[in-house]
Amino acid sequence: MKKACFYYAFSCFALYFLPRLVSAQTLEFPAFRQQVLENHPIVRQADLYRDQASAQLLRAKGGFDPKAYAEHFGKNFNGKTYFQYTEAGLKIPTWAGLEFKGAYNLASGNYLNSENQLPENGQASFGFVWTLGQGLLFDERRAGLQFARAGLEMGDAERLAARNDLMLDAAKAYWTWNFADNAVGIITDALRQAEIRHEGLRQSFQQGERSAFDTLETFIQVQNRQVELQFAQVDAQNAALALTGFLWNPDNQVFVPENLLPAPALLMSDIGTGVATDAESIRQTARTRHPELRLYQIKLRQLETERRLKNEKRKPILDVSYNLLGNNWQFFPTASVEGPAMLANDVKWGVDFSYPLLNRKARGDWQLTQLKIVQTELELQQKRQTVEIKVRQYANDLANLRAQAILFRDMTANYRRLLDGENEKFSIGESSIFLVNTREQRWLDAQLKYLKLFSELRKAEAGLQWAAGILGE
Repeated sequence: MKKACFYYAFSCFALYFLPRLVSAQTLEFPAFRQQVLENHPIVRQADLYRDQASAQLLRAKGGFDPKAYAEHFGKNFNGKTYFQYTEAGLKIPTWAGLEFKGAYNLASGNYLNSENQLPENGQASFGFVWTLGQGLLFDERRAGLQFARAGLEMGDAERLAARNDLMLDAAKAYWTWNFADNAVGIITDALRQAEIRHEGLRQSFQQGERSAFDTLETFIQVQNRQVELQFAQVDAQNAALALTGFLWNPDNQVFVPENLLPAPALLMSDIGTGVATDAESIRQTARTRHPELRLYQIKLRQLETERRLKNEKRKPILDVSYNLLGNNWQFFPTASVEGPAMLANDVKWGVDFSYPLLNRKARGDWQLTQLKIVQTELELQQKRQTVEIKVRQYANDLANLRAQAILFRDMTANYRRLLDGENEKFSIGESSIFLVNTREQRWLDAQLKYLKLFSELRKAEAGLQWAAGILGE
């Protein structure tokens, strides 16, 4: 009897009071988060958004690139050269709707059109085309450049939005796995304790000091623990599989569950957190930093650019061209006057004017853009309200879960005190195995409930940061 009781008491002490002698390396959430944000394919895809926007900006800047050109055409028929015409030059667009052009022209042939006749050695020309009506203040090239610059900011916002959503899913998967892995450890310890208790009572029964009913009850407890452990192990395996979907290495290979480090011990973790829970400060953060709100704001800026361009289209087209003509490379070869009057000799000029009398297309385009702006402003207001509601909901959940977790932490400690007292009473013969099993089951349930609340608390923290749009930063 004394040997069995000593064996049982020492085992309880070893399981519940001795610290763990070996501390294995664990997969902490900061390390998990860093690995997800460095290697996950969605993050790598999100990083391409800015690269795409940079390429679009480079493309838009190409509208202001100088352009070299050359053209040659002629006609030969029945052994005669009717005409040969060659032009080569450079066009330089500017920001103010003014395009400079320098060229050199050659023309020859038996039947050359009189307006195309040039000096024998060719003719240099230099001039410009200036848009004075539609396009003077704004045009497609300048609008495209503004669109592309806004696109850079949009690419950053889309990248953060993708990272924000990814990290919410990843955080939920991590804390689900963390709970499941810890639950396996707790139930394993409970099974070991049930086996120790059963072995001690079995020895007492063999010595005639305990009844067969006590050993049967402890054996049933062992069986219950085995069933619970099997369910917990399956849950942990499935949670590990879900978690590995977020763990990739730099070679684009996913981790296998067997390579996962164990989860940190949640029962030893501090409930306190560095995450701000003040709803008003979080809402203010969301208003200024939430990537989806920024997307709407950037879209409004782009629509404002589009409206400005559509408004420019409502103006008449008025283009003025002017070119100085030279004899070969010599300009003003026949000028007999000096000063500004020289610019009226040896020139080629023109005026191009057009305007639709009703101009319904331009007016309709402008009205459509106005409606798009109103629609987007309403969507922004709705999205801002949705974000603020989400922030408040997660803040409320977080405060409630923290209070419940603190309560269950204390309840777990109290259940443990009851179990210790019941074990002590049982060791001196003043209690029954039924009461010990009951106390232990309640303590086990309290631990698992506390773990579940702790896991949900961490998910709520991640959810609050996600609602504010800063989880992926």
